[in-house]
Amino acid sequence: MASTEPATIPEDHLRFAVRADGPEERMSHALRGLAFEHIEDDTRVLLLRQVYLSEFELHRFRAAAKTADTMAKLGPLRDVCLHDRARAEQAMSDLPAAIRSARQAARAAPPDRRSFMYWSLATLLQFDGDPDGAVAALEKGLLFSTKDRPLLVAHGALIEIENGGVPEELTRIMTELDRAPSGEGYGQYVLGMISYHIGNIPKAIGHLRAFLRRNARLDEAKALTLREELRRARLTLAALDSQ
Repeated sequence: MASTEPATIPEDHLRFAVRADGPEERMSHALRGLAFEHIEDDTRVLLLRQVYLSEFELHRFRAAAKTADTMAKLGPLRDVCLHDRARAEQAMSDLPAAIRSARQAARAAPPDRRSFMYWSLATLLQFDGDPDGAVAALEKGLLFSTKDRPLLVAHGALIEIENGGVPEELTRIMTELDRAPSGEGYGQYVLGMISYHIGNIPKAIGHLRAFLRRNARLDEAKALTLREELRRARLTLAALDSQ
């Protein structure tokens, strides 16, 4: 809903942009905020991120990557900005560039976000056909992980299985993820794919269907970020349904 409140400082436009109904309105408010002469760097980054989100939703991925690059050069939230750039590059199907940006994001992240950033890097390396690199990234992420540790461990087991390995204590790994908060959402995908590979068809179907249901109404950015996982989940379920 368009705001009728007056906007006298950049933060007003940021607030309106966050509450905007669509990408055009969001970008309009963000650009108005950026037109102010004096803006704190943290506010500028947040306004630029609203521009980035608008460009992403409008499928202007190259522009979104450039905006994220501008954000990253300002300093605040540098790891988040680099992660945003990686998402735009991934949406353009430029995995090498996305991997470079994700690697920079992981290195720039503060300790409380580093496990997530290394896990994000691992997923890109996995889909780029580099399982050893993906496992190495997960191992780095595990050094900083707390609540998401079961997910990173299970994701490493999935990569090992997909490349012909037999992970030790797989039952325990799956049980710990199933019981953890991270077992919801992406954890359902990991559990579903592991179950499929080890021949537990009922669990594979249950987890993958739950993953697809949970992600049925994603915003544009998240849907594109999870594009490969959603594709693999649907293909796996289609194969199981045809048996």
